[in-house]
Amino acid sequence: MLTRLEQTTQALAGKHRAIDDWLDARQDLLVEYMKLAGMSPARSKQRCLPDQQALQHFCNKLVDYVSAGHFEIYNHVVTAFEQASGDTLELAKRIYPHIRTSTEKALEFNDKYSDADEAQLLLLDEDLNELGPMLEDRFKQEDRLVKALRVVESLLTQHV
Repeated sequence: MLTRLEQTTQALAGKHRAIDDWLDARQDLLVEYMKLAGMSPARSKQRCLPDQQALQHFCNKLVDYVSAGHFEIYNHVVTAFEQASGDTLELAKRIYPHIRTSTEKALEFNDKYSDADEAQLLLLDEDLNELGPMLEDRFKQEDRLVKALRVVESLLTQHV
Protein backbone atom coordinates (compact mmCIF):
# COMPACT_ATOMS: atom_id res chain seq x y z
CA MET A 1 0.00 0.00 0.00
CA LEU A 2 2.86 2.39 0.72
CA THR A 3 4.41 1.79 -2.69
CA ARG A 4 1.12 2.60 -4.41
CA LEU A 5 0.79 5.72 -2.25
CA GLU A 6 4.26 6.87 -3.30
CA GLN A 7 3.38 6.36 -6.97
CA THR A 8 0.11 8.25 -6.60
CA THR A 9 1.78 11.07 -4.71
CA GLN A 10 4.46 11.42 -7.40
CA ALA A 11 1.82 11.48 -10.14
CA LEU A 12 -0.51 13.96 -8.44
CA ALA A 13 1.70 16.09 -6.19
CA GLY A 14 1.29 19.82 -6.57
CA LYS A 15 -1.81 19.69 -8.77
CA HIS A 16 -4.36 20.47 -6.04
CA ARG A 17 -3.69 21.58 -2.47
CA ALA A 18 -6.70 19.61 -1.17
CA ILE A 19 -5.52 16.43 -2.89
CA ASP A 20 -1.98 16.92 -1.54
CA ASP A 21 -3.37 17.28 1.98
CA TRP A 22 -5.58 14.25 1.45
CA LEU A 23 -2.65 12.11 0.28
CA ASP A 24 -0.68 13.25 3.34
CA ALA A 25 -3.61 12.17 5.50
CA ARG A 26 -3.65 8.82 3.68
CA GLN A 27 0.01 8.32 4.52
CA ASP A 28 -0.60 9.18 8.18
CA LEU A 29 -3.50 6.74 8.25
CA LEU A 30 -1.37 3.98 6.74
CA VAL A 31 1.40 4.55 9.27
CA GLU A 32 -1.08 4.34 12.14
CA TYR A 33 -2.70 1.25 10.62
CA MET A 34 0.67 -0.46 10.34
CA LYS A 35 1.48 0.35 13.96
CA LEU A 36 -1.82 -1.13 15.17
CA ALA A 37 -1.53 -4.18 12.93
CA GLY A 38 1.97 -4.88 14.24
CA MET A 39 3.68 -4.17 10.93
CA SER A 40 6.05 -1.58 12.33
CA PRO A 41 9.35 -2.28 14.10
CA ALA A 42 7.95 -0.74 17.28
CA ARG A 43 5.29 -3.45 17.62
CA SER A 44 6.92 -6.40 15.90
CA LYS A 45 9.04 -7.47 18.88
CA GLN A 46 6.28 -7.52 21.41
CA ARG A 47 2.77 -8.15 20.13
CA CYS A 48 0.12 -7.04 22.60
CA LEU A 49 -3.15 -5.18 22.61
CA PRO A 50 -2.78 -1.48 21.84
CA ASP A 51 -3.68 1.02 24.48
CA GLN A 52 -6.97 2.86 24.14
CA GLN A 53 -5.23 6.13 23.30
CA ALA A 54 -3.41 4.60 20.29
CA LEU A 55 -6.60 2.99 19.06
CA GLN A 56 -8.57 6.23 19.51
CA HIS A 57 -5.86 8.09 17.60
CA PHE A 58 -6.16 5.64 14.70
CA CYS A 59 -9.97 5.82 14.73
CA ASN A 60 -9.79 9.63 14.60
CA LYS A 61 -7.42 9.50 11.61
CA LEU A 62 -9.65 6.95 9.89
CA VAL A 63 -12.78 9.08 10.31
CA ASP A 64 -10.95 12.26 9.31
CA TYR A 65 -9.65 10.59 6.17
CA VAL A 66 -12.97 9.18 4.97
CA SER A 67 -14.72 12.46 5.88
CA ALA A 68 -12.23 14.51 3.88
CA GLY A 69 -12.88 12.23 0.96
CA HIS A 70 -16.61 12.82 1.06
CA PHE A 71 -16.78 16.46 2.00
CA GLU A 72 -13.75 17.89 0.22
CA ILE A 73 -12.31 15.69 -2.50
CA TYR A 74 -15.44 14.05 -3.91
CA ASN A 75 -17.32 17.34 -4.09
CA HIS A 76 -14.44 18.79 -6.11
CA VAL A 77 -14.37 15.73 -8.36
CA VAL A 78 -18.13 15.68 -8.89
CA THR A 79 -18.16 19.39 -9.77
CA ALA A 80 -15.46 18.83 -12.38
CA PHE A 81 -17.32 15.81 -13.75
CA GLU A 82 -20.54 17.81 -14.00
CA GLN A 83 -18.70 20.25 -16.26
CA ALA A 84 -17.63 17.40 -18.51
CA SER A 85 -19.44 14.56 -20.17
CA GLY A 86 -18.69 11.07 -21.39
CA ASP A 87 -17.02 8.03 -19.88
CA THR A 88 -15.31 9.90 -17.09
CA LEU A 89 -18.65 10.71 -15.45
CA GLU A 90 -19.62 7.04 -15.76
CA LEU A 91 -16.36 6.12 -14.07
CA ALA A 92 -17.31 8.30 -11.10
CA LYS A 93 -20.72 6.64 -10.92
CA ARG A 94 -19.09 3.18 -10.90
CA ILE A 95 -16.42 4.05 -8.32
CA TYR A 96 -18.49 6.00 -5.82
CA PRO A 97 -20.56 3.01 -4.56
CA HIS A 98 -17.31 1.18 -3.69
CA ILE A 99 -16.04 4.20 -1.81
CA ARG A 100 -19.35 4.66 -0.01
CA THR A 101 -19.29 1.01 1.11
CA SER A 102 -15.75 1.36 2.43
CA THR A 103 -16.75 4.53 4.27
CA GLU A 104 -19.55 2.63 6.00
CA LYS A 105 -17.11 -0.12 7.02
CA ALA A 106 -14.61 2.44 8.30
CA LEU A 107 -17.30 4.13 10.38
CA GLU A 108 -18.41 0.75 11.75
CA PHE A 109 -14.80 0.07 12.77
CA ASN A 110 -14.68 3.47 14.46
CA ASP A 111 -17.94 2.87 16.30
CA LYS A 112 -16.70 -0.50 17.52
CA TYR A 113 -13.22 0.57 18.62
CA SER A 114 -13.28 4.26 19.48
CA ASP A 115 -14.27 3.33 23.02
CA ALA A 116 -13.57 -0.41 23.03
CA ASP A 117 -13.45 -2.54 26.13
CA GLU A 118 -11.01 -5.40 26.60
CA ALA A 119 -13.43 -7.99 25.21
CA GLN A 120 -13.81 -6.01 21.98
CA LEU A 121 -10.04 -5.56 21.72
CA LEU A 122 -9.69 -9.33 21.46
CA LEU A 123 -11.31 -9.04 18.01
CA LEU A 124 -9.05 -6.20 16.88
CA ASP A 125 -6.56 -8.30 14.88
CA GLU A 126 -9.37 -9.96 12.95
CA ASP A 127 -11.00 -6.62 12.22
CA LEU A 128 -7.68 -5.03 11.23
CA ASN A 129 -7.14 -7.95 8.83
CA GLU A 130 -10.46 -7.06 7.19
CA LEU A 131 -9.87 -3.31 7.31
CA GLY A 132 -6.48 -3.45 5.54
CA PRO A 133 -7.68 -4.93 2.23
CA MET A 134 -10.76 -2.70 2.34
CA LEU A 135 -8.53 0.37 2.68
CA GLU A 136 -6.28 -0.87 -0.10
CA ASP A 137 -9.26 -1.26 -2.43
CA ARG A 138 -10.57 2.15 -1.43
CA PHE A 139 -7.21 3.75 -2.21
CA LYS A 140 -7.20 2.11 -5.66
CA GLN A 141 -10.70 3.40 -6.37
CA GLU A 142 -9.82 6.89 -5.13
CA ASP A 143 -6.71 6.91 -7.30
CA ARG A 144 -8.79 6.00 -10.35
CA LEU A 145 -11.19 8.82 -9.55
CA VAL A 146 -8.46 11.42 -9.04
CA LYS A 147 -6.66 10.34 -12.21
CA ALA A 148 -9.93 10.71 -14.10
CA LEU A 149 -10.24 14.18 -12.59
CA ARG A 150 -6.89 15.10 -14.12
CA VAL A 151 -8.17 13.98 -17.53
CA VAL A 152 -11.37 16.00 -17.14
CA GLU A 153 -9.52 19.11 -16.04
CA SER A 154 -7.12 18.75 -18.94
CA LEU A 155 -10.06 18.53 -21.36
CA LEU A 156 -11.75 21.53 -19.77
CA THR A 157 -8.63 23.70 -20.02
CA GLN A 158 -8.24 22.77 -23.69
CA HIS A 159 -11.77 24.00 -24.41
CA VAL A 160 -11.31 27.32 -22.64
